[in-house]
Amino acid sequence: MTIKNKVLQTVPALLLTGLLTACGGSSGSSAGAEPTTPEPTTPEPTNTLEDEFGLWLTDLANNHVLPSYQNLQTHSALLSSQTATFCAQTNPTDNELVALQQSWRDVVTSWQTIQWLKVGPIANDNRNFRLYYWPDSKDNVGSGITSLLASSETVTEDFIAKQSVGSQGLPALELVLFATGQESLLAADDKEKRCEVISAISANVASISTEVNNAWQISSGNYHAQLTQGTGDFSSKKDAVEELVTNWLEQVERVKDEKMLVPLGAASPGLPSVAEHIVSGDAISSIQTNIATFNVIFTAGGGHGFDDILINHLSQKNIATEMTAAIDGAIIAATALEGSFPHLLKTDDGRIELSTAIDSLRALRDVLTVDFVQATDINIGFNSNDGD
Repeated sequence: MTIKNKVLQTVPALLLTGLLTACGGSSGSSAGAEPTTPEPTTPEPTNTLEDEFGLWLTDLANNHVLPSYQNLQTHSALLSSQTATFCAQTNPTDNELVALQQSWRDVVTSWQTIQWLKVGPIANDNRNFRLYYWPDSKDNVGSGITSLLASSETVTEDFIAKQSVGSQGLPALELVLFATGQESLLAADDKEKRCEVISAISANVASISTEVNNAWQISSGNYHAQLTQGTGDFSSKKDAVEELVTNWLEQVERVKDEKMLVPLGAASPGLPSVAEHIVSGDAISSIQTNIATFNVIFTAGGGHGFDDILINHLSQKNIATEMTAAIDGAIIAATALEGSFPHLLKTDDGRIELSTAIDSLRALRDVLTVDFVQATDINIGFNSNDGD
């Protein structure tokens, strides 16, 4: 066969091979690249603002509310036990009295940490006022203690629970525990009656604290579920958040006005008689505890806080920064308060320090009630009693 004929026989075969390859029909290896699968794309976040609120409610409850009420119960039970031990002594010592006073302070610190929260079990059966009746413009606490000490009846926990709210809680205990001179628990002629009264009141405080804590616990009353799921007392998670933010704002105003502005008065020495803890001298520490809690509320105790919601969900980093700066400013101003509250009230430097702390809370209130609530679409139900 000639070379020409061989070439002509080869051409159809090459053409057929080319066509098969182009159509993907070759049984051999493909000359082209395998088709690629598109890379998966990251889905857009699907959380709604309601979901974000639920995360804040859950972390706030777990990181702050439940531990705070547990601490309150624990310290209250210890105070009741130590009161009984102290009063069983024939001649208790000064050191034993100081230890008992410190036990009272531990309960108060636990209470001041969670005092801002007014929803749920603490709001039922007057527990809030029974546990801590203050401010007391009509001296209901003082008159209540006077009546109890003068009573011919044996004062028991059940008896106390039926008295006016001013006679039942921590401020009433303060009057007796920190009395001095001839009214001191170490020197008073009626110290047995005084012990009877403080034993009954401390037992009452322990019972109230236990009731509240049990009602919150998941394994018991489980108010935790109502708050975190926006059910029961609440119509939604947003409704629960609005209630709590309202409570928070009320506490900002209470600390600013009732705990500092009113006792500051118009001029030195102010009105120390209306200040909180004027008998025990713990006004400043309580104010500092209250204000430190504002950061816990904002950040959900280091969990999924409002800072996360503002930055990651609402893209409002500036407002998150503004809130953080306002809270930090209030904490710094409160930390700068040194010395006794009466001393701060009557000295120029002290009054300036108090005024600075008051102004820092005004700044926090302003951010909270304008930029923060607008960004989060929260409606607050607070009627300001500020007037400044």
